[in-house]
This record gives sequence, structure tokens and C-alpha cells, in this order.
Amino acid sequence: MKTKFSGILTLILALVAQLTFAQGKTVSGSVSDDSGMSVAGVNIVVQGTTTGTQSDFDGNYSIMVDEGAVLSFTYVGYTGVTVTVGSSDTVNVTMSEDVAQLEEVIVTALGIKREKKALGYAVSEVSGEEMEGRTEGDVARVLSGKASGVNVTSQGGTSGSATNVVIRGYTSINGNNQALFVVDGVPFSSETNAQGGYIGGNIGSTRFLDLDPNNIASVAVLKGLAAATLYGTAGKNGVVVITTKSGSLGPKGPSKTEITINQSYFVNEIASMPDYQNKYGGGFDQSFGWFFSNWGPGFHRDGVDGWANDPAGTIIDTDGVGTVEHPYGSGAFLNALMGGNNVLNAEFTGQRYVWQPYESVENFFRSGGVSNTSVNIRGASDDGKVSYNVNWGNLDEKGFTPGNSLKRNTLSIGGRAEL
Repeated sequence: MKTKFSGILTLILALVAQLTFAQGKTVSGSVSDDSGMSVAGVNIVVQGTTTGTQSDFDGNYSIMVDEGAVLSFTYVGYTGVTVTVGSSDTVNVTMSEDVAQLEEVIVTALGIKREKKALGYAVSEVSGEEMEGRTEGDVARVLSGKASGVNVTSQGGTSGSATNVVIRGYTSINGNNQALFVVDGVPFSSETNAQGGYIGGNIGSTRFLDLDPNNIASVAVLKGLAAATLYGTAGKNGVVVITTKSGSLGPKGPSKTEITINQSYFVNEIASMPDYQNKYGGGFDQSFGWFFSNWGPGFHRDGVDGWANDPAGTIIDTDGVGTVEHPYGSGAFLNALMGGNNVLNAEFTGQRYVWQPYESVENFFRSGGVSNTSVNIRGASDDGKVSYNVNWGNLDEKGFTPGNSLKRNTLSIGGRAEL
């Protein structure tokens, strides 16, 4: 009887030991990055199960797990880590930033970073590499063709002319359909700057010219109404969030000072010219006239439509060659408005030029050029807690029309420190 009781007791003790073993143990530790900073919100899951937890604000965690189980550590922007639980009750993990995953992170409203696949609205992103080394000094023009659903229009083709950015073809009764631009978390005015009258040669521009495309880290275009909720009515037309390299809180800079110099030069040429006829000059009803360019006398002398039969009689035969008065010296031209009292009228009065076709339109344009220089200096302390970024840019653009040019110098300084 005693032997039987001892056997039953041994069986019970074995079952208790087995149950105790099945309960596992508590494993705790901390999660940090390469610089030793704590990483909060890391997902920690026991592989093959639904058991998991997250690291707290200080990067610490605690989880019940069996010895021999595998813990999986994952976090947005970092390379995943797997650790097999051994006899130790402490498991500390160091995670490294994953550049490939960081490319899938979108800067949304108020600069909050989210995974692109986790967003509930449409977002188009343009990387800094796509913005660099472009011919345009205007950030809005650089976006043209880079982000879907974004329509960029220009007030003119000349250097420095203003641009308008419309997302998804948004229209408004009051005509204000310009998207809201936010640069490093601060709303950025995108209205057209106009000083003086346009008849004086002034070209309206926007503050987009204040931004150097070579100093932009990323651009996110928020298209849905949900994306612009945090910006109120100002974001009703859509929001374009720009993060500059100086204001970026992304990956830390290199421990050593890094200097990057970009230099580019582009040539602008007129792509094509319309075909002009070379048989008739300006005028009306076969009569020569300054303000008409549809049907004047022909460039040939004889015939019904020749210049010798000009009803207005303004084309004079000079040694067998038809000549007309120079427009700046003509009393019937714009000089009449000033009573002939101007420098051009005094210089060209009495001068005549041959009545023949000229390549005046083609000769009006010139070859334009764009010189773009960017110098970027970035670095960080050895422990990665202090980093800085300095960018200087120079844009020298010569337009393809006489007198049109654009010169710009930009300097931006930014940095961060973890206290």
C-alpha cells in the first residue's frame, strides 16, 4: 500500500513539474538603435504564435516565453531582428535603420511619419534624388510630371515666371485652386508676387523660387480631403508637404563631415518655329500698314499684288528696290503718341529699309543657359546625438528672350541635438 501511494505521489509531482515547465519564463530587455538611443513602439512577437508585446517609451519590454522560442523584433524603418531565447532571462536587441524601408515612409500632416500602405488616402511621393540636378529653379515646375494627379501650369515660359499647382483638377468659384504648401511643418505662401506694371517688363513670380530643389529631402502630395483635415480650410485644395535636408529629422548624418558638390549646365533652345510665308508683307487689302499683318503688298515689284501697286503709296522705289520708312522714325507709328519727341524717333527719322522678308521672329530669340551649383555640408558627432546640415545654392539662368534672366542665391542651415 505504501509503495502504491509513493508511485501516485511521484506521478503527481511529475505532472506538476511538467505544468511548471509549460508555463515558460519571463524574458525582459531593451531595444536600441545603432547610436544607443532607445526605440519605442517596437513590435515583439513569438514566432509561430499570436503572443506579443511592444517596447515602452524607454525601449524596455517584458514577455512570457518558453526557452528555445524565437522572438521577432520589427519596427518601421528598421531591419527586423530575430533572437532565440536561451537560458538567460535578459535579451537586449540593437536594431539598424533600413534605407529601403525608409523610402516607404511618408511625411503626412504636421510632419507625422506613417507607412504608405497604412494610409487611408492617396499620396504621391517624390524623392530628393528626383529633384536634384534639374534645369528648373522653381520647385513647382520640377514637380511637373513627377507626381500623379498634380497639374502644374506656368504664367509664361520665361525665366522666373509664376506657377500654379492644382491637385486632381480642383476648381473653385472664386478661382483660388492653388494647393497648400507646407515646408518643414510651416505653411508656405505660394501666391504670385507682382511689383509694378507688367508693361514695364515685370514678370510675376512665386516664392517657390526661394526653395532650392537641391536642398529638398522629400515631397509628399496629400490628395484626399482626409489628408488635409489637420490643415483646415487652408488645405481644401490639397496639401504638398516639403521636407528640406536642413529640416529633416530622418537618418543621422555621417560621423565624419561629408561635402557634396553638384554642378550642372543646361542649354535652352526654341524647339520649333512656325512656317511663315515669304510672298506678302504686313498690311490690309494689299496696302502696307504698320498695325496689320494679314494681307499687304507682295515682296515682288510687278503684278497686281506687287509693291509698286501699293494703294497707300508708302513703299518707294529706290533704285529699283522697294523701301519703307523705319518704324521708329515714322510719324504714323507709336512715336506719334509722343509727338515725335523721343530718342528713337530722332535717331531713325529719314531712315528706310528694304521691303523684303526678314527672319525677325527667329532672330529675336537667343540660346538660353542654366547654370546650377549646389554645395552641401553635413555631419554628426561620434555618438550621433548632434548632427548638422548646411546647403548653399546658386542659380544663374539666362532666358531665351532678350533681357530675361534669373539669378538666385540660397543658404539654409539646420541641425538637431538629442538631449
